[in-house]
Amino acid sequence: MAKSRARQYLWLCVVAALASFLGGFTVGWFSKPLKVAVTSTDSPQNLRSQLLSEMKAENIKSFLRSFTELPHLAGTEQNLLLAKKIQTQWQKFGLDSAKLVHYDVLLSYPNKTNANYISVLDEHGVEIFKTSYLEPPPEGYENVKNVVPPYNAFSPQGMPEGELIYVNYARTEDFFKLERELNINCTGKIVMARYGKIFRGNKVKNAMLAGAKGIILYSDPADYSAPGVQPYPKGWNLPGTGVQRGNVLNLNGAGDPLTPGYPAKGTSSLLQVATTNMLENRFLASMMLCLILTIKQMLIQPGKK
Repeated sequence: MAKSRARQYLWLCVVAALASFLGGFTVGWFSKPLKVAVTSTDSPQNLRSQLLSEMKAENIKSFLRSFTELPHLAGTEQNLLLAKKIQTQWQKFGLDSAKLVHYDVLLSYPNKTNANYISVLDEHGVEIFKTSYLEPPPEGYENVKNVVPPYNAFSPQGMPEGELIYVNYARTEDFFKLERELNINCTGKIVMARYGKIFRGNKVKNAMLAGAKGIILYSDPADYSAPGVQPYPKGWNLPGTGVQRGNVLNLNGAGDPLTPGYPAKGTSSLLQVATTNMLENRFLASMMLCLILTIKQMLIQPGKK
């Protein structure tokens, strides 16, 4: 009787173990992820290799030279020609669609009859140094005409005069260090800052908040001249006499200053946008109306600085 019970108990253990195995196998089989065959042409590594193989240094050099050969300030005929050139090139690359869309954007151009310059005066107010109108042309660009003179778009006209103070990158912390640690006050002074770290428009804003009369921006070789690299066009370093162009309008990426945050198309204007939003957001409309009044008061063509 004891042997019979022991044999029954053994069979129950075997059956239980077999059932557990089959149950686990079934669950494991149906719960495992399906393996999709990935061909070598679909692998990310292969796609990466294909993309990198198309990026040839000579192609980059050729395109860069082509697009920098002539001045192409925004809104000019030459800039439109480059846009059409890009459109044609993208179509050749096989893109399904490449369209040119017209926008009415407020632009700021340099005043060629009353150009920007920086000068140094002696104790008698006599001008002893004055910056040139244009930089010396780099090799291969000697015969290029209509070069845009150095300027920062949307900077107002004026002839500020005062003592010069170096403010590093013109960041908030730079002005704090001058005022709080070095006890240097920038009120009524002209500050000089190097490009880099923050947007140039924020440099101008910080200088204004510090009470400065004006600001001079320059490209420091420490930031724009990598060791062992030749200046353009032989390398990508900025030439020693090169001057950056840009804009100092601080709209936090809102786009066209007359239609901030809205498409600048057709008859759309800041006043119309403000009117549309008046009932929904009176504060926003008021701010936008103040902005257009400020913009209209500015002389869009910068003068002497």
